[in-house]
Amino acid sequence: MGVNFDEAIERRHTNCSKYDGMTASFGRNDLLPLWIADMDFPVPEAVTEAVKKRTEHPVYGYNVFPEGYYAAFAAWTAKHHNWSSDPSWVCHTPGVLTALSTAILAFTKPGDSVLIQPPVYFPFQSTLEALDRRVLNNQLVYKDGYFTIDFEDFEEKAKAATMFIFCSPHNPSGRVWKQEELARIEAVCRENDLFVFSDEIHSDIVYEPSRHTVFASLSEWAEQHCIVAMAPSKTFNLAGLEMSHITIPNKERREKFQYLLRYGLHVANGNSFGIPAAQAAYERGEEWYQELLCYLQENLDFLDKALRERVPQVKLVKPESTYIPLLDMSELGIDNQAMSDFLIEKVGAALNAGRTFGPGGERFMRINVATQRANLELFVERLEAALKQG
Repeated sequence: MGVNFDEAIERRHTNCSKYDGMTASFGRNDLLPLWIADMDFPVPEAVTEAVKKRTEHPVYGYNVFPEGYYAAFAAWTAKHHNWSSDPSWVCHTPGVLTALSTAILAFTKPGDSVLIQPPVYFPFQSTLEALDRRVLNNQLVYKDGYFTIDFEDFEEKAKAATMFIFCSPHNPSGRVWKQEELARIEAVCRENDLFVFSDEIHSDIVYEPSRHTVFASLSEWAEQHCIVAMAPSKTFNLAGLEMSHITIPNKERREKFQYLLRYGLHVANGNSFGIPAAQAAYERGEEWYQELLCYLQENLDFLDKALRERVPQVKLVKPESTYIPLLDMSELGIDNQAMSDFLIEKVGAALNAGRTFGPGGERFMRINVATQRANLELFVERLEAALKQG
């Protein structure tokens, strides 16, 4: 296939958040866009072909999911994650956050405590607060450039929780949880009868030698007490088509979730273009996907080396997964708001502020490396120059 990921694609004036929504988030539209978790890369050709074919029919009405759709997703997870899920366990939602809201409404009550692990994807906390649930923070421990779980705190907080929202792989730390960590998490959740919402949207973007393990595959108990949320959006750059795959092995919980989704929230029909796009990606996107992983790893290697050589005050927190790793900015000796202001005003770059991910995020900024390498080169050049100017 030979995808040219270095080729710049003009995304302005396409109604995309990353470029056309920059002013609303940063007050300017002329920044180097290294924020928000989508990629500056073209989707696989098979996806484009599938969408074009669908546009040839002039009616875009309500949808059903075609035979083979969920089987394609199940085949992908079996191949890449050694997890043989039953296609009948899978539900559609427009996004993982829709599934999260549905799960919170279905399986907890107002006032219930829900456990999360900050610094973590910020909508976890805001969704819980909006739905009148109590947030319990099991803050990750950062030491020597690596995040780990405070299990003593996790075990204590789990006693008071009803649900655990598990980010696996973890965004933004980039951690891929090891088998011994997963086993301990599963044991604590089992002991406290915690229902687990496992957000595994980044599970396909994993770098050697790490291996992702699906939470539901850990044990029969885990399978029957969790929801596994995945999507083609991060893997194949399809976020705008709003397609997610929510696997609920337990029949009673699945039926309760589906009932609320269809009759309470009315978001179960699918997207006329997302359906063929997602199926094509899972069935014919393998070569593109493998080339993507190589390019992302090369971008990470470049950024790590360039920072160490030219801007040693700023350190890449090397991710085991995701294309949105953290930069440790603590040696600059300023608070997170000042970091954001410095990057906007002096560097001319838009990154996500670490403080938005909750406790433990204050020393970091999150950068998106799923872009042309030239943009990362420009970022390092500007950062180096800005720091020299003082």
